[in-house]
Amino acid sequence: MSDIHRVKALLDEINAAISGYDPVLKERARDILLRSALPEFEGTSAEGREVSGPPTESPETEPRRTPETLRELAQDAPPRRASEAALLGAYYLRVIRGQELLGSQAINAELKRAGLTVSNITRAIETNLNARPPLMEQVTKLGTTKQARKQYHITDTGIRKVEQRLGMER
Repeated sequence: MSDIHRVKALLDEINAAISGYDPVLKERARDILLRSALPEFEGTSAEGREVSGPPTESPETEPRRTPETLRELAQDAPPRRASEAALLGAYYLRVIRGQELLGSQAINAELKRAGLTVSNITRAIETNLNARPPLMEQVTKLGTTKQARKQYHITDTGIRKVEQRLGMER
């Protein structure tokens, strides 16, 4: 029982230390600090779920599972361009997380959480909007200025393109 109290006290201390962090980085920082403070918990996050590590079984004996995080998706098919990263982020939010409408801020936040940086998310999304056929579409615009917040959705073509890169064709 003392281990539980020790972990709880450590988590409280870590959470207090990172309370001012950007929400995107808070979870990653907490996991890193917990793993470094408690090496016996290597391979688990603060919530107790497993974090990425070497596979325990060979790929031939283990059925291919659907990636649950954007980081796992990016490991399967690393994006080569900013537009591919934006499309992968949109795919993750739409297909894995089930969000209908996607904002550039939400896509960029997920990319940052996964360790992928896009210097200009708006330009990356515009590349997908202007592709033939379009990989993403603008659905709404909140405001009248050019800088107004816009909401997008990923097209079926965009979904198929990401799934082809991931080797998950339907």
